[in-house]
Amino acid sequence: MEAKLTYEEAIKKLEDIIGELEKGDLSLDKSIDLYAQGIHFVKVCKDHLEKAEGKIKILVEDEEIDFNLWSREE
Repeated sequence: MEAKLTYEEAIKKLEDIIGELEKGDLSLDKSIDLYAQGIHFVKVCKDHLEKAEGKIKILVEDEEIDFNLWSREE
């Protein structure tokens, strides 16, 4: 597995794996191997999303900005 993939790279690899699995012409062993790789890339994506969420929370808390546009009275 590659180290330090970007979110976009991990999503692309996950899409490729899903495409291969959906074909249905793989051996059981190859299917299990691809499934395991897919789980790895899901975790990579989850880690990226959690880091991004943490950064956004810090930015919002630091600036105390109200991003709820619908709460404004017009």
